[in-house]
Amino acid sequence: MEKVIQDFKVQDDKQAIKRWYDGYTIGDTEEIYNPWSVLNYLTDKKLKPYWVNTSSNDLIKLVLKNSIGVKAKIDRLLRDEEIEVSINLETVITGIENNEDNIWGLLLGTGYLKVTEYKGEGMYQVKLPNYEIKELFQSIIRDWFLNKVPGNTLKEILADLINLKLDIFEQKFERLVKEMFSYMDVGEDTAENFYHAFILGMLVGLKDSYYVNSNRESGLGRYDIMLEPKDKNGNSFIMEFKVLEDKKEKTIEETIANAKKQMEEKQYEANLRERGFTNITKMIFAFKGKQVRMEVL
Repeated sequence: MEKVIQDFKVQDDKQAIKRWYDGYTIGDTEEIYNPWSVLNYLTDKKLKPYWVNTSSNDLIKLVLKNSIGVKAKIDRLLRDEEIEVSINLETVITGIENNEDNIWGLLLGTGYLKVTEYKGEGMYQVKLPNYEIKELFQSIIRDWFLNKVPGNTLKEILADLINLKLDIFEQKFERLVKEMFSYMDVGEDTAENFYHAFILGMLVGLKDSYYVNSNRESGLGRYDIMLEPKDKNGNSFIMEFKVLEDKKEKTIEETIANAKKQMEEKQYEANLRERGFTNITKMIFAFKGKQVRMEVL
């Protein structure tokens, strides 16, 4: 891989390529890259999912969507944690969504999971191998949430956002949360990722007029979401998500204050300003369970 990076003169993207497409192991050999994705990246020079988009992933979506016990574990994987699961290496496809062991076996056998340790008696410690796979899981979660949002409601909320009718946007968003999210979706340990994924899914409706970026570097850190208008005269947005941490904060107001401090110190808007964007709105979403507060800086 080092020679490929040198020959194609992509040294500046070396770490990003590793983050996106590395992570596989064959026997004792580690740092195995997905060759299909790397070859496509070298052609397009764009970091995006390639291999996971070569098929519809319908089976993966089916088993994850219909398997209640899998949701919390997926959330932990999306937070880059390792989880311990029972895996049936002789996966039976028929009725697979009704058997968690078969689900994890399918994900492992098809390259969507990586074993980090065998615990014995069919138990394995696993994690997501790379960011390409993480993107797929995030898109599946976005689909779950979008199925809960009526089309007209979504269009209205997005129109309120981009036209800076933020008080109305906040009211509608809070109502949507209360009416459509289950407590399982926004449990204390899973809220931040679910809100993040849900809003990303909502913003797909703006793809004709906006670029939607997530978890990228800008200024001195990584923002959660950046909404960049294709017309530089349009309104751009930077969004930060924070869940109340009981050990550090007593109220949502404290959570908002900490998020505000982080946004200011990290200068997330630097990338936009360097490229000539001036109409920048910074938004903080602070939440605990179904309780959500939004603040505009």
